[in-house]
Amino acid sequence: MRKHLAFSLKYFVFWVILFASYRLAFIIYQFENLESLRFNEFVNIFIRGAWMDTSLAGYILLLTFLLLAIFFWVYPRTLSKIINTLTAILLLVINTVAISDMELYRNWGFRIDATPLLYLKTPKEAMASVKTPMLILFIVLLAVITYLTHLAYRKYVARGFGQAKPLKWWHSPIMLFLAATMIIPIRGGFGIAPMNPGKVYFSQNNFSNHAALNPVWNMMYSISKSSIMNKTYKVEIEKDLAQQRFAKLMHTDSVIHVLNTPKPNIIIILLESFGAKLVEPLGGLPEVTPNLNKLCGEGLLFKRTVASGDRSDKGIIAVLAGFPAQPTQSVIKYPTKSRKLATISGVLRDHGYNNTFYYGGDPDFANIRSFLFQAKFQRLVTQDDFPRSYRNSKWGVHDEHVFNYLLNDLDTAKGPFFKMFFTLSSHEPFEIPAERKFKGNNELEQYLSSVYYTDSCLGDFMRKARTKDWYKNTLIILIADHAHRQPGNHPNHEPLKYGIPMVWLGGALAQKPMVIDSTCSQIDLAATLLSQLNLPHPQFPLSKNILSNKFTPFALFAFNEGFGFINQTDTIVYDLVGQKYLHEKGANLEQTKTDAWAFFNAYQEVFNGL
Repeated sequence: MRKHLAFSLKYFVFWVILFASYRLAFIIYQFENLESLRFNEFVNIFIRGAWMDTSLAGYILLLTFLLLAIFFWVYPRTLSKIINTLTAILLLVINTVAISDMELYRNWGFRIDATPLLYLKTPKEAMASVKTPMLILFIVLLAVITYLTHLAYRKYVARGFGQAKPLKWWHSPIMLFLAATMIIPIRGGFGIAPMNPGKVYFSQNNFSNHAALNPVWNMMYSISKSSIMNKTYKVEIEKDLAQQRFAKLMHTDSVIHVLNTPKPNIIIILLESFGAKLVEPLGGLPEVTPNLNKLCGEGLLFKRTVASGDRSDKGIIAVLAGFPAQPTQSVIKYPTKSRKLATISGVLRDHGYNNTFYYGGDPDFANIRSFLFQAKFQRLVTQDDFPRSYRNSKWGVHDEHVFNYLLNDLDTAKGPFFKMFFTLSSHEPFEIPAERKFKGNNELEQYLSSVYYTDSCLGDFMRKARTKDWYKNTLIILIADHAHRQPGNHPNHEPLKYGIPMVWLGGALAQKPMVIDSTCSQIDLAATLLSQLNLPHPQFPLSKNILSNKFTPFALFAFNEGFGFINQTDTIVYDLVGQKYLHEKGANLEQTKTDAWAFFNAYQEVFNGL
């Protein structure tokens, strides 16, 4: 058994070295990008990349341990031949992907993913774009590299394995246990977030981030997501009617300007799980958010704001990219599409803003990090920027510390700046570093106490902010990422679950306190904010300006395999699998259904075009 374990260790190292070698070859092949690399970025490409390489090697070793467990009775010489054949097949596949990726990246600008599979439907047309000499060179290179790598495997890894003693039956459970431990490298460690492309992103230089990716892992990840993300649902109205009605829904008139400066500093505070059911001015419970309740009367209160989805990753996309949540998985987990989304931060960066994103947790969760870099945030402040003693929550650093960090940053920030802070203390399991306001240990009381804690941190931040010089030229936008089923334990399709607060505050507001009582969505923030800054926003086709003299109030929200649509008078909820309405309430339901399908059709067309 000792030789079997020694072989497994060498086998693991063999793959990690091979992947690192391909990474170096990739960097050299993209020689035109070498000038953009600093030495520390070059080093970090291999450090970060090794994390993903180890994950892929973990998959291979998982398969190897399973073979050893199943074929424990087979003589090692025969077992060696089986693994040699498996290795040859793996090398052929991996070498094909890695070599193809080098040239594809030069033409496409992104690492290989599920995209080449789309061309398998038209192989003749796909091959027509490949020059014959290049194809011959590819085949020769693939054959040579596959032979040499397999030779290296036989010489340095497999040598002596065939002479090992056969395993005993009781070695099989040990091999199964070792196979199970491969979940650790496969997931990328013991953290909350499993391995995803965002885990290797570390730089403002996107080439550095791309170079750190393992092309085979990236392709596997992309393929695993593509079937879900590309799902198209039948629309219940004619396409021509849908397009006509969508154009009317999105029509707006002249802008109602509410700012006293054309280029203010901007802060968005994205409040984790703050539902309208907890905010008294929105008809919610009293005493849960006393500070937010007060702030609602001091600026612009958008009283009928609806969250686009039910999770944080969907809320971030909705707020920053003006793009609706999907009735499948979040688009943020599918970089092939999410990288094509325009973002508020991207537009602001292009117009001279300095962008920073603050989050007290791990942005690798749900692939958020890679999206933020694509969204042109120049700096990410995360749990790694705080002392370990501050990480006393399952999710990371509590909100009070990040609010203080943000305040200190703002005192030295060079304008115009765009800051976005995503809170976390009101996320399950609702751990807070303070005495609970609401006594008791049930989920509702813990949730309410966690929101009360974050609200107290928000109140303290706003009191201090008003004393700062930067405040008079700053717009502060408070908005939630999504709501929560509590209080009321509402099911996921219940419209009451999607109401959230949105308040605009700060010295940059010229408008006296005002309540906007028109139905709107998270996704409308993009067009509304950019209109206030006199910046064009055609790249946000699903976002409308709600500070307009004329617009159609409505919001669409999505849940798993379904969506809801809310306007001023009517609400409908539709089950896309059962193809039936779960909820219908209002005076003009036929028109509301037409509007809902018109917008849903437009969303699908935009999504499929990404």
